[in-house]
This record gives sequence, C-alpha cells and structure tokens, in this order.
Amino acid sequence: METPIYSRLKALSDTDRTPFAMPGHKGARGLTDDLISLDMTEIGCGVDLLHESDEVRSANRLLSDLYGTRESFILTGGSTLAIQVMLASVLSPGDTLLASADCHKSVINTCALCGFRLRVIPVGYDPDMSAPLGIGDFEIADEVKAVLLTSPNYYGIVKDIKRAAEKCHAAGVPLLVDEAHGAHFIAGEPFPESAVSQGADMVCHSAHKTLAALTGAAYLHITGRGIDPARVRRLLRSFASSSPSYPIAASADYARARLAVTEYSSVAAMCKDFVGRIERDTYIRALRNDDITRLVLNFSGYDTTGFYVNDILSQEYAIDCEMADLHNIILITTPENTRQDFDRLHSALVDITKTLSKRKKTGILAPPPVMTGTVSPSAFVRTEHVPLREAVGRTAAAAVAAYPPGTAIIFPGEVIRRESVEYIERLIAAGAEPEGIENGMAEVIG
Repeated sequence: METPIYSRLKALSDTDRTPFAMPGHKGARGLTDDLISLDMTEIGCGVDLLHESDEVRSANRLLSDLYGTRESFILTGGSTLAIQVMLASVLSPGDTLLASADCHKSVINTCALCGFRLRVIPVGYDPDMSAPLGIGDFEIADEVKAVLLTSPNYYGIVKDIKRAAEKCHAAGVPLLVDEAHGAHFIAGEPFPESAVSQGADMVCHSAHKTLAALTGAAYLHITGRGIDPARVRRLLRSFASSSPSYPIAASADYARARLAVTEYSSVAAMCKDFVGRIERDTYIRALRNDDITRLVLNFSGYDTTGFYVNDILSQEYAIDCEMADLHNIILITTPENTRQDFDRLHSALVDITKTLSKRKKTGILAPPPVMTGTVSPSAFVRTEHVPLREAVGRTAAAAVAAYPPGTAIIFPGEVIRRESVEYIERLIAAGAEPEGIENGMAEVIG
C-alpha cells in the first residue's frame, strides 16, 4: 500500500541522523516509550483538557508553580493556539495590536482572522553577523490596545521585557510575550530571566522546541492581574480542537517534570567548547547571543550561503539544523544532545569549509526597513497571484518571509514596495525559498 508521509518519515527516523533542530527531545531521546499507548479519548480515560478534570487541574497547577504564574495551561496546539488565545483575550475586532516586526506568522494570521489591526515595531539588525537584534525605544499610540513582543528570537536574542512591561503598564495596555523558544529559561543559570517574572501579562512557550515534549506541546501562562482567566478558558475551548492529543498533553506534563530537575551546565559547557573549537579551526564565527544553547554560526567569511551549508549538512552528513539564512545556520541544542553530536558537527563543518573559498568582500544583504503605519490584515478578501515584479504598488494579501516562519519582509495589508521585491529577488537568487512566494508569484488583493 502507498503511504507517502509515513514512508518518508520512517525512512528519516531509520537514518542515523544528528539532531540540532526541534523537537527538543532529539529523536525521542528524552521521551518515555509508552506515549503512543496513551492516545485515547476523554470519554474513556476521564481526563478532559478543555474542561479541566482533576488530573488536568493538578498538572496545570504544577506547571504554574514551576513558572511562578497566576495560572498556566498545557496546550496541544502549539504556541499558535496560545497566541490566538492571548490576542483574543485582550483585543476586540477593530482594536490595534503593536507587535515587534519579528513576530511569528501566527500573530499576523490571528489579526487577519479576528479583525485586529496591526502596527509593527522595527527590529535592530547586526550587519556584521547578519542577524536580527532587539528593539529600541517605541511609542504606544492611543489606538494601541495591546503590545506583543517575541523574545527570544530564532537567533537566541532576548528583548528588554522588564522595560517594555513598565512602558506598557504606564500606558494602561497589557504586554504579551511570545517566549516560544525560551521554555527552558526558567531553569535559571546560564539563561536570561524568563518573561514570566519580568512583568509580562501573558506568556507562551513551545515546550516541543527546547524541552523533551512532542511537537505541538505548549504552555500558556497568565501573569498579569488584568487578565480574565474565565475569558482565557472560554477562548481555549473556542480555538482548540475538540479532540486534543493526549500523547502530546502527557509529554508536555512529563517535560515540565523533567525541566524541574534538569541540569543545563553540561550542554552549556559543550556549546562553549564547540564554539571555541570551530572558531579556532575555521573562519566560522558564532553569534554571542543571550541563549548559550542556541548556536548561530556565521559563514560570511566564506564565498557561500547558510542555505548551501544547511543543505550539505543534511544531505551528505545527516545533520539536521533548525534553519538557515543568507549567512548563518541556526542550531537548537538541548540536554538530549551528546558530545558525539557536537563532534560530528565539528568534523562535518571542518570538512565543508575546506572546500569553500574565502569571501573577497562582505556583500552583506541587509533587509529593507519594515512597513510604517497600521494595516488591517484580512483572511476574507478576493485575491490574485501576480509575478513578483508586478506586485509593486499592490496591496499584499499574504505575508512573505525569507524562511519559514521568519520575520515578514512583506506584511498582509501593506502596499508592496520596490525595495522589498528587489530584496526578495536577491534572496531567491542566493538559494532561498521565501514563504509566501510560489513559482515567482505573489498573492495580492484583487
């Protein structure tokens, strides 16, 4: 019988691959072996995620105790579900959200589905390492009803959440933080302080990204006194599937218990040692970010791209990176990674760089400035697809990002600028496959 998805995934799982990508369990190394047997319905097991049976209330309370929140919830729909609920908990149709420009596409999509307006805060850029940074000072206009910041970003860089919280609360608006990539920060040293203890009103975590949980496992936290838990529960029942996955929920519960006793000093030491070795043995440079376990390796010293290195690592060395951009590869490490993993990565990168020429000039391609003003994304408009060059001056119907799910180059609802199109064309020429562009066509409002 034909089983395309199963067969592809089975072939990959049967390969001796080295995992430096999510999920954080790293090929089931950090999972219990009985999760599949837990796939059942609430009718038979008596455990109800959406209406909080005794077991669910207990698990959520343990989660809340660990993170030090007012209330916390285990989710099986990823941080996407958490973001939907966070936004709908504090906004009404027609309200304006102020979000950092590096927000996840689920923020944009939720605005489009719920009728929220969107204004973005520019994100800094490091031209030396070709990496997005934090945000500078920002103004909260009278029309803004909530602020959402993404921290950390994909590159392991955090924003000043405490300062942002003070600014938001002085303006009388809630601060929401997408801390999807920082579920492990609560472990303390060597990590930065989690947003849950820095004044954010609501925070979400993707447990599957950096903890030993199945894909889709997430946590949603209420920390601010102005958030209505009853409204949050109602929205969870509205947005979540009526058939939540119990294996995912069980893995999220188990991951929380493991996190409470996990020691990160070993993986942190391996990351530090690896960076020292690779910088000594090659012209690769590592970004000095806020999360020591998020490795960002820069190849701007070579005549190559991060896309090319990522492909070679995957195809020829069976090493999986989380993502790549024009000049970097990004790797997620967790306590499930081993010394052998780091040794294999080091050996592969030394081999690859021996075949590369040194770059004669930097040729850094900086992204264009993000849009200014407020837009109204919508999922309910008539659209058409036009060649990318012909999209200039048209209103975008879909977000375009250099890599999924990266910072949007074009936001839905904005008038497409020539500089954005030219930047996308140069990315495509360098080997990128931008999300939101299909066969050279962009989706615009018809």
